[in-house]
Amino acid sequence: MHRIALATLLLATSAPLFAAAQKPNIIVIYSDDHGWADLGVQGSAADVRTPNLDALAKDGVRFTHGYVSAPQCVPSRAGVITGRYQQRFGVEDNGQGPLPLAEMTIAERLKPAGYVSCQIGKWHLTPPPERKAARGKGSEESEEVAGGFQPWSQGFDEYYCGAMNTFAASHDLQGKALADAPRQLTDPRFRCVWQADAAVSFIARHQREPFFLYLAFFAPHVPLQSPEPWFSDTSPDAPLERRQALAMIAAMDDGIGRLRAKLRESGIDKNTLIFFIGDNGAPLKQGAWNGSLNTPLTGEKGMLTDGGIRTPFLASWPGRIPAGQVIDAPVINLDVAATANAAAGLPHDAKLDGVDLMPYMLGQKVGSPHEALYWRWRSQAAVRADHWKYILLGKDERFLFDLDSPEGETKNRLTDFPDIAADLDKKLMAWNSTLPPPGIPRDIVDQDQMFYDAHLNKTGAVPAKRERGARGKAKAPPAAAWTARNGTLTTQDGVLELNPEKSGKAAAFIVRTGIELAAPVTIRLAVKASTAGPAAIAWRVKGDKDFIPENRATFPIAKAGEWETHEIKLPATASIIHLRVHFPPGVIQFREIGADL
Repeated sequence: MHRIALATLLLATSAPLFAAAQKPNIIVIYSDDHGWADLGVQGSAADVRTPNLDALAKDGVRFTHGYVSAPQCVPSRAGVITGRYQQRFGVEDNGQGPLPLAEMTIAERLKPAGYVSCQIGKWHLTPPPERKAARGKGSEESEEVAGGFQPWSQGFDEYYCGAMNTFAASHDLQGKALADAPRQLTDPRFRCVWQADAAVSFIARHQREPFFLYLAFFAPHVPLQSPEPWFSDTSPDAPLERRQALAMIAAMDDGIGRLRAKLRESGIDKNTLIFFIGDNGAPLKQGAWNGSLNTPLTGEKGMLTDGGIRTPFLASWPGRIPAGQVIDAPVINLDVAATANAAAGLPHDAKLDGVDLMPYMLGQKVGSPHEALYWRWRSQAAVRADHWKYILLGKDERFLFDLDSPEGETKNRLTDFPDIAADLDKKLMAWNSTLPPPGIPRDIVDQDQMFYDAHLNKTGAVPAKRERGARGKAKAPPAAAWTARNGTLTTQDGVLELNPEKSGKAAAFIVRTGIELAAPVTIRLAVKASTAGPAAIAWRVKGDKDFIPENRATFPIAKAGEWETHEIKLPATASIIHLRVHFPPGVIQFREIGADL
């Protein structure tokens, strides 16, 4: 009798301690512009060396069809950290944001379960006007600005927030708390090295309590570097960009090896769930190539073909998940939050769009976790159900791909299977109806058209280049075809940026030649300027040797630092062959430069 009572008492008092001990540590590692091919265990690229990531895959699960919710940095990160389609809260592309404070991050979800959380590396979820871009090719915004919408405002107890060598920190890299946090620190070493140091330091501080670590390595995203000793291990016969990407990936891989060694040393590796995911595919033909590869997938960053949204995707929990698994069913980055929520013993939240993957990784469930996966980004939208992918490009372009066929996304099966396309279109529109505006379909963004022309025209998946517009005589000038005068023009994550020359002696403007636009013409601009003021478009028509004052239309930039959309009618009487666009002084960014003909 007394033994039973004593045993019951012991069980009752030890139950909370036992439950706490069973809560796994959760680590989410996000790489940046990391192509599907660049993971050794994929078997796609012979020159990539990722022994620690390969070991992570062999210790757990490799998802061969792991997707992210957007082909671009900001929305992909908003999706993974919330577990919700980011369109639900207005973060559809890099020009939108911030991540609203009302949205619950994984860190905030896990806090009631007793977790301490840390963010390391790239955050990229602040309001666009707050992003202080380092000007020039391959730049990345500074993340270390103080204020709202930072990790410390969204559930993270500790942080080392910064993509490059300067970061906002709550602790130094030796683990000492900073009294005046967030404090700006600088470390001259290659960025993946200090980011791995920060991760090891955090684990050392919290190895006796459940923790959540979001480690966002800024690699192999541009700016490319040649970190040693990894660069010397690459082949001198490869292109420089390829060598640099391989070296950066190897540095990241070494950091992950150090992190896992710390888990083993601390005796907590068997109670730690790790996800490794790339944030989107590698930029190739239409972007600034970062040396990474998506082979054998079609497309690149900025596209809803698999090359843009299917990435390396691994999970490991040595104490729970059987090793050596390969799962071909489609999964998505949104599943991370749902899996973490369930692993921490928290009740299911119907607001989550992801699925708890643990039953599938444990073999308790088979088949696909999702009936369908959905995407909407800029002028593209897509749905994948079973082995079919249906893509909308603008108002008129439609594609149906059989992902199980040898042709994959190089052969449009729309006319072969119209009923399947119609069913998927219905699903896509039903999903889209649950999202806030703007909806689909929409006008094609010029860069999106270029992506599809570059990757799919030669395969026959896309018809030959179209002459768009009612007249069918002229084509809108694509954004990448513009050139700068008295300044420099760069492209980053789908945004075109004009920076004036440092001397500032003459105003910067953009120019487009080699065109023939049948009159009348309406120019569409989605633009953000660092200063408000008057802007103008000047044009030259056939027969004119120079620009004349009459051929000029003005429009206002109403607010500094905010995106504005303008439609400017050009009352030309003959075909336009030359355009100039003038803006107020300062930095100008464009999401769209097109023409309604």
